[in-house]
Amino acid sequence: MGERSDTALILARGASRRMGSAKGLCVADDDPRPLIARVAALYLDRGVPVAVVTTDALARVYAEALGSAQITWIKAGEGGGTARSVLYGIQALGTSVSHLWLHPVDLPRVHTATLVELQLSSSETPDKIVVPIYAERPGHPVVLPIVPAGGAWPVDHPGDMRDLLREGSYQVRRIPCDDPGVVDDMDGPQDLGPPTTAGVGGDD
Repeated sequence: MGERSDTALILARGASRRMGSAKGLCVADDDPRPLIARVAALYLDRGVPVAVVTTDALARVYAEALGSAQITWIKAGEGGGTARSVLYGIQALGTSVSHLWLHPVDLPRVHTATLVELQLSSSETPDKIVVPIYAERPGHPVVLPIVPAGGAWPVDHPGDMRDLLREGSYQVRRIPCDDPGVVDDMDGPQDLGPPTTAGVGGDD
């Protein structure tokens, strides 16, 4: 693997059916910023470039929420699961980055220290997919090598990322962490209150 180059890929293409409105524009009780701005800031504050994979319609409103931040927009159609969103990102950015940090727009409470821990783990095993684990549950961000051990990425996949990883021969490194933010996703209005670890994930 050549010189390392990381980009955060915010997954924000989903219909947000349970939330009832675009998740990235929602505001939780613990921070006045919309969710998409909070997730982007986790990486921009560390000097990591940010890309957002979303639909054309959502890109317009999300761009306004992010203001002057330098963002790469990857516009894709609706339909399919998180794996399709990720594969859109790989196809759009694969020639310019070595690793993508997959971060759903509804997980804004990840600790900066967790990002540092994942970066170290990925640097030690750069060809492996790095997944944070909290209370035996896999979470995000997932650090994804563009050229993974065990084979190339497919062009498309209809399911979620867990399905894609199960079906492939990719090597995954699971990193236990003490950060509930890696699994504390905001699927519906009830999740915008105080921090919780009850979320189970869903559309992006």
